[in-house]
Amino acid sequence: MRRTGLALTVLLAVAAWVGCSAPRSEVKPGETKGASGKFEVRVGANFELSGAIAQWGKESKEGIDLAVEEINADPANPFRLAVIFEDNASEDAKSKAAATKLIHQERVHVIVGSVASNKTLAAMSVAQEARIPLVTAHSTNVNITRKSGEYVFRTCFNDEFQGPFMAKFALEDLKAKTAVLIVQKGNAYSEGLVASFEKTFVEGGGKVLAVEAYYQNETDFQTMAVKIKSANPDCVWLPGYYHEVALIVKQVRAQGFEKPFLGTDGWDHQDLYKLGGPAVKDNFFCNHFSSADSSPKVQALVRKYEAKYGRKPGAMVALGYEVMYVVADAARRAGSADPKALRDALATVKNLETVCGTITMTPEREVSKPAVLLKTGETDHLFVKRQ
Repeated sequence: MRRTGLALTVLLAVAAWVGCSAPRSEVKPGETKGASGKFEVRVGANFELSGAIAQWGKESKEGIDLAVEEINADPANPFRLAVIFEDNASEDAKSKAAATKLIHQERVHVIVGSVASNKTLAAMSVAQEARIPLVTAHSTNVNITRKSGEYVFRTCFNDEFQGPFMAKFALEDLKAKTAVLIVQKGNAYSEGLVASFEKTFVEGGGKVLAVEAYYQNETDFQTMAVKIKSANPDCVWLPGYYHEVALIVKQVRAQGFEKPFLGTDGWDHQDLYKLGGPAVKDNFFCNHFSSADSSPKVQALVRKYEAKYGRKPGAMVALGYEVMYVVADAARRAGSADPKALRDALATVKNLETVCGTITMTPEREVSKPAVLLKTGETDHLFVKRQ
């Protein structure tokens, strides 16, 4: 009896080892899989589904789910997308752990995510070492593509686009000659955007009066507010996340400062208005997407999203939606779920029409695409222009 039990234990252990070490289910060009006759592409989604920026992760998931539903319903596609979500809890270490699990346990062929740059920076080395393509649709820090490798891609514009875009707007449209910059220390997103804005603003003849700093989870910005009121710049550059932006703007406005604040895609959330109230009105930020854009693709997404979720989609939804169509385009042209074939197809995306504009992948694994300029209204963003 004991010998039989030992033999059974050995057999189970061997079976488990075989299962864990089995090769990733790759399908060569021309082959099919399953009753549908389509090959399966396993997509790992590494997102902030809990923690500090869970709302953005959840909205990204909604966009991904909607796109996958459409893509899998298209009979012309020779593949089926199977998405496996992992929650990184808005923490760097957990983002790296999520990527590791998706690659080595879930055996995915490609990873999408995360939202925050710090989370993508933490995970990208795992994907590069395993030679699994990673595509971030939301993270804008320039080092994501510069310090990774050939398996890491980005489908949104980066900080070296957003910063200069808004610096030129300040100089040319607002005729600003002076600015105060506000940075969140230790946040790669904020630090990169402050650097790129400052460079373009100064080169264009502007003068930076001061750089004010804060740290994550701070809520008292009274000292900063007094300094900004005293400096009286023509504009304030504030590339942060909406919940912090709302508090900062509200407290600075309370000091009597009335000049415009300028920001980036991190402002994009309805809670900006709930938290900031009337203080956030009449400021400007650039974004990837606007539901007020008259583009037919944009309005088609707005109708479908509103019908399913009862509200208009924001940029996080649109970027999640868009990246799945980029993955689908790569899978279609690769004709395979092989990670190397998918990587090569991602590297050659060209003139792909999406809800956020026309995408062409550059040799640096970045995309060339337009931005949207928005103005903050009383309760929502107002579309100004796309360029």
